[in-house]
Amino acid sequence: MKYKVWGKAKAVLIPHKRHHVTLGVVIFSIALIVAITLAVRLGMLYSGVFYTGEREPYLQSVGMDSVVIRWQSKERVRGRVELYGGNAEALFTKQESHSREDHEISVNKLKPATRYFYRLYHNESLYKEGSDYWFETAPVTASDTPIRLWLLGDPGRSGKSILSVKNAMQTWLNKNPRDGYSDLNLIISTGDSAYDHGTNEEYQKNLFSVHDDVFKNYAFWPVYGNRDAKGWSFFNLFNLPTNAELGGVASGTERYYSVDYGQLHLIFLDSNEGGYTANDKMIKWMKKDLETTTQKWLIVFMHHPPYTRGKHNSNDPKDSGNRMFNMRNRVIPVLEDAGVDMIVSGHSHSYERSFLIDCHYGLTSDFKESSKLQAGPEFRKPVGRVPHSGTVYMVLGSSAEAVNGKLDHPAMAVSEAILGSMIIDVESTSLVARFINNKAEVVDKFVIKKMSVNDSYKTECAG
Repeated sequence: MKYKVWGKAKAVLIPHKRHHVTLGVVIFSIALIVAITLAVRLGMLYSGVFYTGEREPYLQSVGMDSVVIRWQSKERVRGRVELYGGNAEALFTKQESHSREDHEISVNKLKPATRYFYRLYHNESLYKEGSDYWFETAPVTASDTPIRLWLLGDPGRSGKSILSVKNAMQTWLNKNPRDGYSDLNLIISTGDSAYDHGTNEEYQKNLFSVHDDVFKNYAFWPVYGNRDAKGWSFFNLFNLPTNAELGGVASGTERYYSVDYGQLHLIFLDSNEGGYTANDKMIKWMKKDLETTTQKWLIVFMHHPPYTRGKHNSNDPKDSGNRMFNMRNRVIPVLEDAGVDMIVSGHSHSYERSFLIDCHYGLTSDFKESSKLQAGPEFRKPVGRVPHSGTVYMVLGSSAEAVNGKLDHPAMAVSEAILGSMIIDVESTSLVARFINNKAEVVDKFVIKKMSVNDSYKTECAG
């Protein structure tokens, strides 16, 4: 009897040869599936990098003395750029060393705050020329030159919505010109500039073809969104400073970086992968960058909003991989401790704008009235950088699509599921922000004024 029992036990404890074969087949099948999945994914990423066809000129990394002009041709040619002034005489000429389709030419030793016209050549043939091909270099760093920004929220869908927003903004700009200055200085996206997978073709269809008439005059600065992160094209298409070429501290990566422009210090963060430990590389860089800058105005851009109750819910840990909580819990305290003036995000396809707030890092149910420093819409801040002197938060994600939600976050003074974009005007000690809908109406306007005030600021969070 005992031999029978032992025989049955061996059958369970000591697998037969056929069991090893079965196990091997299972492991091989799993490995094959994983390999095929990775190959397909890598194939999609690799193939998504390419776009065959023309792309109109667009400007990158415009600084006080430099510019990068990019475009794409149907065939491989040697590109050449000529910069000239009002008399059409060439001031700078630079030609590529070899033929290519994707053209990228950097020109240096320019004068600050100066308008240059440009001509493009393919081999020896004139390709683009005209009075509408121009750009202006950045003003001298820390100067009080007036600056106007155009902010687009999650603009990466072509169609009637984004066109109506763009046309409305142009209508507003035509009615509100700036004497002695161009309509705009910079164009900024809050991320997700190409739906659905961030491929080169999607960038062409949903971004470049929509805005090519303004991209040829004004530098475009993108935030790295979750849709952008689905492909590799983002880093191939945009020239973003990694070595402090345009101010700030070198980040060593295009996922996050900073730029000085006149009196502005602009910080672009990566909310996809950054900030997941209390002292990761991005946070280390951010702290150093904030400690180093002496600029008057600090504006930060990130894709995932620390506060929102629109299409996305910053309370929900399952929403967007908990990235919104991550920004709120690890990144926002550092920014508020540095006295940052404004933090702009996207992702949630609505428009939400806060009071001047400070020290709220929990859920909506945890929001305290003491975190609301000023109700606005005109806010006062000290001229110098004072920790925890209040920050205005904005969710701008509705330039191409408006999606409803509860829109009831207690930190927000305005919450609307409405198509639109934003104009920000900065003049010396005043910042004026206007959210303009797709009918050219100013739906929300707020002001931040830097002044010598007698208000007592906490300089740190209580509790």
